Amino acid sequence: MSEWKWFPPVKTDWSLDVVNLLVVIGETSIIEHAQPITASLLCVLPRIIPAPQVFLKPVRPGRMPDTAAKMTGVYSGTTLDSVGFFANIITPLDEMPALGFRVVEVRHSDKCRLEEHAPVEKTWWVKLLGSMAAKSKKAELEMKRRSEELKRASPQADEETGRTTARETQQPTSTIKKRHRSTRQTLQDLLTNPSMAYSGQRPAVPVHIFSPIHILGIISFFNSIAIIVCAVIWEDGNAILAVGGVSLMSSVVGFASFWRPLLMSRKHDNEVPDGDVMIRTREGAFVLVKCTEDVARELYSGTEECEYYVNGRIYRLLMVIGTVLLMLSVVLLGNCTWNSQVFIGASYIVLNGLYWALGMLPRSYFWDLSRYEWRDATPYDAEQPGDDQDRSYTRTLWYAIRETRGKTGWVRVSGAAPSTDKWKRWVKEAGRNAKMGLRDWDAVRRKDEIMRAASDDDDDDEALECAPFSQITRNDQNRLSVSMF
Repeated sequence: MSEWKWFPPVKTDWSLDVVNLLVVIGETSIIEHAQPITASLLCVLPRIIPAPQVFLKPVRPGRMPDTAAKMTGVYSGTTLDSVGFFANIITPLDEMPALGFRVVEVRHSDKCRLEEHAPVEKTWWVKLLGSMAAKSKKAELEMKRRSEELKRASPQADEETGRTTARETQQPTSTIKKRHRSTRQTLQDLLTNPSMAYSGQRPAVPVHIFSPIHILGIISFFNSIAIIVCAVIWEDGNAILAVGGVSLMSSVVGFASFWRPLLMSRKHDNEVPDGDVMIRTREGAFVLVKCTEDVARELYSGTEECEYYVNGRIYRLLMVIGTVLLMLSVVLLGNCTWNSQVFIGASYIVLNGLYWALGMLPRSYFWDLSRYEWRDATPYDAEQPGDDQDRSYTRTLWYAIRETRGKTGWVRVSGAAPSTDKWKRWVKEAGRNAKMGLRDWDAVRRKDEIMRAASDDDDDDEALECAPFSQITRNDQNRLSVSMF
C-alpha cells in the first residue's frame, strides 16, 4: 500500500493516445465556420484544423444556409418559405421579439454604384497575381463584356428610387475616370476572387480582410510551424510527418472547396414594381423591408448560389488525397514522443475553444456587406408594448398593412390572416383605413366587434332554424332563406 500513488510519478508512464481523438473532436463548431473558411484564398494555408473531416464531403452545398420564415413581395406577390443568408445578417430574425414589428430601408451604397461603372487602375502586383486566374475563358469573356459596357454606359442615378443604371450616353470613354482601389480592398478582392480583382470588378459580398476566421487561420499556421520546429529539435520524425500531413491535407481540401457567393441580378432595365418585401416569422413578428427590385432580387427573392473553382473529377481526386493524408497522419500522431503529443494536444484544445468562441460573434464580423446601406425606419407609433400580455398579433398585422400604404394582397398570398369571411372583412377595412391615413385606427377593437357581431348572427340563425316557420316574421324568413343558400 505504501507504493500506491495518486498519479503516475514518471511522465513516460502517462498515455496520451487521446491526441488521436482530439484531432477529430470539434465538428459542431467547425461546421458553422466551414463556408466562411473556404470563401477566402487563405483556406489553402497549410495548418492544423480541428475536425478536418468536416471538409471531406462527397457533395458540397450549392447554396448558402437560409432561415425559415414566410417572405412575400408586397407588390410582386412572390412568396418564399425562407430568408437568404445575407438578408438575415441585415435583418436578423432571431433578434426579433415575438409579435414585434420593424421597418428597414435597404439600398445599394453610393460607393457600390461608383465601383460598378468606373474601371479600376491595377497595380503591377495585382496584374502579376491575377494574371494566372484571368487566363480562363470565362474570365476573358467577362472582361470583354465589361469593356463593351463601359464604352456605351455611364452611371446615372434615378431620382425616385436612388437606383444607378447604365444608360446610353454620348460621352466618350476617355471621360470615364479610373478609380484607385485601396490596398485593403485589393487584398480583400484577391482573397475572394482573383479573376474578378484582375478584371476590375469587386465581388458582391467578400470576406472581411480582418475577419476573425483570417486571424485564427494565420495563428494556426504559425502554430503548426512551431510544432514542426519543436519536433525537429526533439528529433521526433513521426510528429513532423503527422503535423505536416494534417497541414497539407487542410490545404488540399481547402483548395478543393474554395468558392464565392453568386447573387442573382437583373438582366434588363425594364420598369418593375418596387421590391418591398414583408417577412413574417413563426413567432408572429413582421419585418417590412423597403428596397428596390435590384436589392430584393439580390438579397431576398433571388438565390444565393455557391460557385466553386474546382469541379468534377478533380474535386473527387483531391478529396481522396485529403482522406489518405488524414488517415496516415492520425496513425503517426499515436506514435509521437511525449513532448510532441503534449504540444499537439494542447494546440487542438485551444483551437477548439477559439472556434467555438467565434460562433458567439455576429456574422457581420465575417462578411463585408459594404455593398449595401440600411437603417431602421420603424415609425414611433408602431412599437409594440413592452409587456408581453399587452401584445397582439392583430395590432402587429395592422401595423404591417398600414406601413404598406394599405396593400392587402400580400396578406392573402402569404396566409398572414385566416381566410374566413370575418377576417377578410377586417383585412378589407384595415386596408381602407390605411389608405385614408387613419394611423390611430383601433384594429384590435374593430376585430373584436366583427367577430362578436358574426357570432351573434350565427346564434340568431340557429334559433330561427329551431323555431316553427309560421312564427317567423317575413323579414326573418327572408334572412333565413338567404343564409341557407
